[in-house]
Amino acid sequence: MFRTMVIAGVGLIGGSLALAARERGLVERVVGYGRNEKTLRRGKKIGILDRYFLRAEDFPEDTDFLVLATPVSAIAPLTRSFLPRLHPGCLISDVGSVKRRVVADMERLLKGGPPFVGAHPIAGSDQWGPDAARADLFVRRRCIITPTRKSDPGAVKRLRTFWRRAGAKVELMDAALHDRVLGVVSHLPHVAASALVNALESTRVGSLDLAGYCGSGFKDTTRIAAGRPELWRDICLLNREAVLKGLQEHARGIERFMDCIRRNDGPRLEREFERALATRKRIE
Repeated sequence: MFRTMVIAGVGLIGGSLALAARERGLVERVVGYGRNEKTLRRGKKIGILDRYFLRAEDFPEDTDFLVLATPVSAIAPLTRSFLPRLHPGCLISDVGSVKRRVVADMERLLKGGPPFVGAHPIAGSDQWGPDAARADLFVRRRCIITPTRKSDPGAVKRLRTFWRRAGAKVELMDAALHDRVLGVVSHLPHVAASALVNALESTRVGSLDLAGYCGSGFKDTTRIAAGRPELWRDICLLNREAVLKGLQEHARGIERFMDCIRRNDGPRLEREFERALATRKRIE
């Protein structure tokens, strides 16, 4: 589908997308960009990249597909640095977990220039870096594409086809709606898991190291707290309204549990657990 794909940010998502595109014959070559040459060298060594570059002025002029897999706050500034060497037909997309602000910034930056269509594959891991990348990461996973009235229909169609051929289940969604949904199902859980780990770190029970007593329940519940801090910093700040709303609802839920325990109200406490059980069973 594409001659030269540039991946800016060769980590779990960017690296996996490059591997999927290679394995399925969607690109002729993959070129990486990033701040850390050690990471890029590793990406080339393990077969994710054909080559890489470190300076914006070395952006390949024959690029027809640019994927931004950086922290979301870097997407528009990085694109701006590439603009002098971007040809008008180059399709630009991203894989960020926040869409409304990113889409607005990119459309403002690129008006009259290369087409941009936002995307967010709902797939991941607590592992990061090129060694965590795998070609099947997106298979049967949902990828949300967020076109607007300004989006080029041909670009939307190409991106939709690309993600389908990469193995994903593609869904089109309004960017603001995407952020409200992900604020609850992705961003809130990460903050909650991080807060739970921080509670463990700040709680003292004699001289014991509580981390040594954590079983599979605690580890499973908090696995996502191992994500990259700078990435989650940006997500929370760029989607602050949805994250705050989710945290407020979560706090109300914690307060209900606290009230049940304070009042020694077993039946009501059991109903809270039953409610959680019923909802959890609906999650695939």
